[in-house]
Amino acid sequence: MSGTTINGTRIEPLSKDNYDTWKMQIEALMIKSDLWEYVNGENTLPAVGAAMSSANIAAQSQWRKNDRKARSDLILSIHPSQLPQVRNLDTSREVWLKLESIYASKGPARKAMLLKQLILQRMVDGADVREHMAKFFDAVDKLTAMEVEINSELLSIMLLYSLPSSFDNFRVAIESRDKLPTVDALKVKILEEYNVRKQTTVIETAGALAATQSGRRRSRRKKNKTEDKLLYLTTHEK
Repeated sequence: MSGTTINGTRIEPLSKDNYDTWKMQIEALMIKSDLWEYVNGENTLPAVGAAMSSANIAAQSQWRKNDRKARSDLILSIHPSQLPQVRNLDTSREVWLKLESIYASKGPARKAMLLKQLILQRMVDGADVREHMAKFFDAVDKLTAMEVEINSELLSIMLLYSLPSSFDNFRVAIESRDKLPTVDALKVKILEEYNVRKQTTVIETAGALAATQSGRRRSRRKKNKTEDKLLYLTTHEK
């Protein structure tokens, strides 16, 4: 998905899959623009007095102006497919709370969805293991935020079995130990294994390329010798 640029800052539009990342980015954007206090509810519309003074009217007008800016930035940061959720909301605070109620639910359904994502996640052969682990631990972090703690050993096993079949020997080597490494230690070992494989692939590719080029040079030399021989025979037959 292409990003959206708001006030010179590029962020990914809110979709049904990236609320947590979007929330961090949009909060930072609002703080940078001095509008976050309107979104989080700290700065509310000035109260209407019995006698509306010019200062009171000006304060309300300024508040509405700034809140419209905040609401506009929120709307611009939402993917068009998600806009119906906030279509009839007037303030930035209302938009924020509505999105939070939809995407940041801590109910059983969301917990089940994240656990399912964690259990079923599988890395495809040839994919980037760093991206795979980032997605894996993003789900873990979200579950932790909802007070769902997963046993450390179980988490290590789930991470091991999320790797493709090309990591079978690596997996067996880890499982044959007396004690499973901690999740953090396992992450390091997986990255080390991935980097070694990546480096080996680069070396093998370079070797294959060199062999191909060498073969082509030999073929050209052989062809040139054949042509020279034919030229010699043709010349001397005359």
